Amino acid sequence: MKLKFTVILPIYKKVEYKVFRKSFESLINQTLQPNEIIIIFDGPVKNNIKDYLIEKVKVHKSIKIINFSTNRGLGVVLKTAIKRSLYPYIARCDADDISTPNRFELQIKFLMKNKNIDVLGSNINEVSNYNLISKKKVHEFHQSICNNIFYRNPINHSSVIFKKKTILDSGNYENVQYFEDYFLWIKVFLKGGKFHNLQEYLVNMNVDNNFFKRRSGLNYLKFYYNFVKILKYRNIITWKIFLFNLMVRTSVILMPILIIKKMYKFFLRS
Repeated sequence: MKLKFTVILPIYKKVEYKVFRKSFESLINQTLQPNEIIIIFDGPVKNNIKDYLIEKVKVHKSIKIINFSTNRGLGVVLKTAIKRSLYPYIARCDADDISTPNRFELQIKFLMKNKNIDVLGSNINEVSNYNLISKKKVHEFHQSICNNIFYRNPINHSSVIFKKKTILDSGNYENVQYFEDYFLWIKVFLKGGKFHNLQEYLVNMNVDNNFFKRRSGLNYLKFYYNFVKILKYRNIITWKIFLFNLMVRTSVILMPILIIKKMYKFFLRS
């Protein structure tokens, strides 16, 4: 018997119709179909996306739409969707990323054989205009994932499928902008959750022109500082880890974007 699972897909106003359509079609054309697809409108979205989904709902009865009239942020909308989901496993997808046709089949097969795993991710391809830019490879096994969890996000968010109960028991998503997923993995780790990353590349993640811009500059540094400050305030990390991470990330975040791109390419990607 196959494990039943929900897919959660948030959308906000900046998502373009053509990009979203390719992403959505990669979900409904999977070799293993989800039992439920929850689409979240995080505030107003483009009318052509709404019209497209209205037609799809008529055909795919598994699709449900949660509509927020104003933009609430990723942490809030994901938290709500998880509470409303019906099934014990939940897969995360982004509105501008494309899943490979066998993504869910491979992940569910693995989880059926390894029911102790709470959070399962994979490697991803980073693409621009559907051309491969780089590959983001992550550690495979639980212990190696946990060894560095306080220093670097060990899970590719748009590739993940996890146990609903584990996420709820860990406190669910919180409104920690840009770091909603990373904070959640740390909370799962502290609760004794088990991680694994398949080494297949199961998602093509869209890297647009603003990808590096969003991850640099004083504004992004403020969000990172808020994230590590929360970790320290809750006594999750020591002063030593707090200061080390802040020093290293500050030096990178404030670099010129051209240098950041090169660092990603040569040190953080393959």
